[in-house]
Amino acid sequence: MVITPPTSAFNAKSAGRTLRPANPLLPEPLAARAHTRMLAVCGLAIAAGSPLAQAETWRISPSIAVESTLTDNVDLTAHGTADWVNQFTPAIAFQERGAHTQLNGAIAVPILLYARTSAENNQVFPQVNINGSYEAIDKLLFVDAFASVSQQFQTPFGPRSTSLANATQNRYTAQSYGFSPYVRSVLPGGLEYELRDNNTWSNSNASSIASGQSYTNEIIGHISSRPTPAGWSLEYDRADIRFSGQPSEITELARMRGSYRIDASLVGSVSAGYEDDRFFLTRERGTIYGAGLVWRPSDRTALNANWEHRFFGTAYDVAFNHTSRLTVWSVSAARNIESYPQQLASLGQGGNVSQLLNSLFASRITDPIARQTFVDQLIRDRGLPALLSGAVPLLAQQVTLTESANATAGILGARNSILFTVFRSRNEPLPGEELAGLLSDQNNNTQIGASAAWTHQLKQNLVLATTFDWSRTSANVQSGESTRLYSLRAFLSTSLSALTSVYGGVRYQDSRSDIGESFREAALFVGLIHMFR
Repeated sequence: MVITPPTSAFNAKSAGRTLRPANPLLPEPLAARAHTRMLAVCGLAIAAGSPLAQAETWRISPSIAVESTLTDNVDLTAHGTADWVNQFTPAIAFQERGAHTQLNGAIAVPILLYARTSAENNQVFPQVNINGSYEAIDKLLFVDAFASVSQQFQTPFGPRSTSLANATQNRYTAQSYGFSPYVRSVLPGGLEYELRDNNTWSNSNASSIASGQSYTNEIIGHISSRPTPAGWSLEYDRADIRFSGQPSEITELARMRGSYRIDASLVGSVSAGYEDDRFFLTRERGTIYGAGLVWRPSDRTALNANWEHRFFGTAYDVAFNHTSRLTVWSVSAARNIESYPQQLASLGQGGNVSQLLNSLFASRITDPIARQTFVDQLIRDRGLPALLSGAVPLLAQQVTLTESANATAGILGARNSILFTVFRSRNEPLPGEELAGLLSDQNNNTQIGASAAWTHQLKQNLVLATTFDWSRTSANVQSGESTRLYSLRAFLSTSLSALTSVYGGVRYQDSRSDIGESFREAALFVGLIHMFR
């Protein structure tokens, strides 16, 4: 068994070891109180109806990781400071499936100790990813909850690293907690309805903004009749986003949708409605209209496409997914208005390796816990990364217009694995909502990039893994302002026992910036991971 070294983005599902199934492959005070309250709410909402004695299946996987790094540029500055960094990471991953509950989560606490720059750089970087659901009333009342703590970057123009060992001032801790009760059922005559109340609390300790606290309340509801062959639905969506010390930004949309089943695999739709949006400086209201398409030719292929005319012009959302026996493909594109809490909630979805592999093996391993166990083992055996790089979430206390495109693919062979992703994300203020000052440039930019991972099994117990990342961030207004980043990481990994693995490798990073500080870094690292039974 070979275990993937820990990275700066902790995978909520990649830790732990259990018996694996047969291989289907070939051979602040206010903030503190809010956070404490949300953690309690999340735990109580999931645990209230799920005593351990009633749970069908539990999986708990504690682990400990140690990594030691020698770097010639610990702070990622132009001149660079050499240092010896030691990282200790206790972690626990857990998963539960019951008759009325589901719980997936991981908690890691990386502790960074620096030999030369300890006074300014010693740090603890908590990482939390917990998602759960509870069916409070059978087939009627449900509750979803989540808690997320991750390490992000204040600006894509600043220094960024693939490793927590680099103590850049551009890094900050982002926290997000959510609680969503909803009712969903079927009325006489086959009418389906759902009414959901999404509540999200977010906080960041980034130094570039006075307060990173926000609260988002979103009410979503619909009542619909399935297309047999004709169908219809009434839909409502109201989002109230409140950043600390600022007035609310509210978007409110109502629409009627008509649908028609063209054949067994294809459904088309048209829609019309009205929107009333209240932002900081402007108010937009008027008619909206659009069309959509759903294509399901098989359980391995799916296409969802929607287009709509909004006050800012064209809005669209396209997602295509396809899996074969040994490949998985995912392509998406979207243009819509977004807020920082929404971007934070969707972290890692485009390049989440665990999610990609779960979709690949969904038809062959139907039990979710058994499938996740197999996927975790495959990630460790192949030395695969937990996440492929993507666009940096935009740290802005205002709603922005976002245009994004992502393509991700994975190919698994008998001894080789290839994963890659390409992305583009353009963010800009809404018309009439442009703000002056430094942040106006930071919040009005285009990010493009690519990430690729290749692993090769040299021997049964020895894996070579390499990861390459490239990205470029350009200002939309000031021409010539850009930051380019290249990163290469390679390591060898082998197991000492069934529960203990060691690895060692090299890392090189090169960043060139016209708006910030350029840097280069070379590093050597070795590490050990032990999984507890």
